[in-house]
Amino acid sequence: MTKWDKILIVSIVMFSMIGLFIVKEISVNSGNLYLVIEVEGKEYKKISLDANKEKELIEINSEEGHNLIEIEGSSVRIAEADCKDQLCVKMGWLDRANQISICLPNRVSIKLITNKSDVDIISY
Repeated sequence: MTKWDKILIVSIVMFSMIGLFIVKEISVNSGNLYLVIEVEGKEYKKISLDANKEKELIEINSEEGHNLIEIEGSSVRIAEADCKDQLCVKMGWLDRANQISICLPNRVSIKLITNKSDVDIISY
């Protein structure tokens, strides 16, 4: 293995890592985030999120049950639910566009959307 072979291998690895970083930055829609809360399939509330947003709790009481949604900065989660399985609470924090958390028994969903393109990544 010559000196030039080693230089070629190192440069290929470096360009690959740089390419992965660029693709990741392009594919993540982190522009103006909006939280959309839906109850029984209908939009309940739409909130603009930014990193400076103070902590806010939104309580949802419907015929199916109770949910508590917590917003902190540009992250959101279902903090409490009275459903049996608690999968929506275990989902944790959502902080990127196109992430969704659903409480199926209570028919409540939260999703983060952006005003940019709906396409996450384009493949050829």
